[in-house]
Amino acid sequence: LRRADRLMYTPRHFAMTDEHVLALLASAETAQLVTAHDTGPVATLLPLTYRPDAAGEGLGSLIFHVTRVNPVWKEPHLGQALAILSGPDGYIHPDWYASNAEAPGVPTWNYVTVHAWGPLVVHDDPVWLRAAVWEMSDRFGYDSGQVDDVAIERMLRAIVGIEVPIERIEAKAKLNQNRSPQDIAGAIAGLRGVGNHPLADVMDDASVPHAEA
Repeated sequence: LRRADRLMYTPRHFAMTDEHVLALLASAETAQLVTAHDTGPVATLLPLTYRPDAAGEGLGSLIFHVTRVNPVWKEPHLGQALAILSGPDGYIHPDWYASNAEAPGVPTWNYVTVHAWGPLVVHDDPVWLRAAVWEMSDRFGYDSGQVDDVAIERMLRAIVGIEVPIERIEAKAKLNQNRSPQDIAGAIAGLRGVGNHPLADVMDDASVPHAEA
């Protein structure tokens, strides 16, 4: 992956592998789309679909749509757009660490995030829009085919498509990789105890092997 050049503070042990980055791109349901304008930056929370590059050479694209009255697509913007995608996150209680009994520590917050940059491409083509909306509906388990065609055409006229072809990426997984395997095991058990299984799962997958190595 083409990484961004130190735009987000990322200690080496918190860097994500290409495999984990692509997994988050595919699984993230929303992103904060950040655009810069003469009046200042604008952040818009949007549902998304990730489209891998068909030729397997690029980083793929993030697909969004907004209502036509949303100014984010028609106001002149400065430079590239930034999409901020978030994975699991949660509070880590220091009592969960095996080492805390002898050396009391402080709480922290674990998280996974990906920052993706690319040009903001506007799509006002009904064929492109229909395919994008169908793709997103299928992803979330809704059968758009049950909606009347006239109603579909009316709704498509009310939205505009946005695509961000990803040109560079920076990713960070702050998951206690700098602690001992015993402390990580305790944090994972604590997360499962409070029901935060998504964060526990990603720590199982990423933090445990890193700490053991």
